[in-house]
Amino acid sequence: MIVQRRRHPFAILPESNVGEMECPAETCIWIGYPRAAGRRPVLISLASMATAASPGALVSPVVHDRKFYTGMAIVMLFTALVGFSRTYFLGLISGHATTITGRVPNATVHLHALLFMSWLILFIVQTNLVATHRVKVHRKLGYFGVALAAAMIVVGGRTAVEAARLGAVPPGAKPWNFIAIPFGDITTFAIFFLGAVLWRNDKDKHKRLMILASTCLMAAALVRWPGVLALGALVSYGLMIVFPIAGAVYDRWSRGRVHRVYWWGLALLVLGVAARVALLGSPTWAHATQSLFG
Repeated sequence: MIVQRRRHPFAILPESNVGEMECPAETCIWIGYPRAAGRRPVLISLASMATAASPGALVSPVVHDRKFYTGMAIVMLFTALVGFSRTYFLGLISGHATTITGRVPNATVHLHALLFMSWLILFIVQTNLVATHRVKVHRKLGYFGVALAAAMIVVGGRTAVEAARLGAVPPGAKPWNFIAIPFGDITTFAIFFLGAVLWRNDKDKHKRLMILASTCLMAAALVRWPGVLALGALVSYGLMIVFPIAGAVYDRWSRGRVHRVYWWGLALLVLGVAARVALLGSPTWAHATQSLFG
């Protein structure tokens, strides 16, 4: 009879094959059963037992996932608070809120800010619900998340159009060219969120797509961090990509490989930035957007 090697640490073999196994007496234990019981003897490797019982082997990646994804959500909220605090949030407290271009925010801007901050808070709540095993509540709250995302896309688009009409863009930028920046952010957010909804039953894809969707909101916050705008608006996109890169690094550490969602997501983010750059200098794009929304 052929003895097959098993990757499981506990190898179960017929009694007739006892003599065929090469296992030093000091490293293996034979556990036998009476023949009447109809059982087979079990060969247990002490080395395998030690490996299986080690702390590293007993800790599931899921335990680390809960900490990582909740931590990412908190860092994203912190990023937004720091970015928008100097002009908007602190301005609300003092009664002199402004946008990055210096204009006084209207009702659309206030609604836009409320929706996008609500998203980041919801992201923390949702990751915490999963971390505390309240998956049913997480799924029910997901319906609210779908409605919130839809509102963000509509209001975000309207905010971008109003800003272009008012010429509220960074110095040197052309309003109907610059609209490619917020439109690009909204489009990539919508793509990743739609993917997260479609793969909501695949937790590995879902949670990574949610990280990517929320990443799309970070450039607007990062460009408002001290000194970033002076280096150029595109620097904020370089900083934004740090979030999915952190996810990829975490995947490599916790699982030994990077999930393909991150590879595809990073590719889409980079291509999206390249498309924005191209549209910033395109007269055709400016004419088209002005014709549609002007």
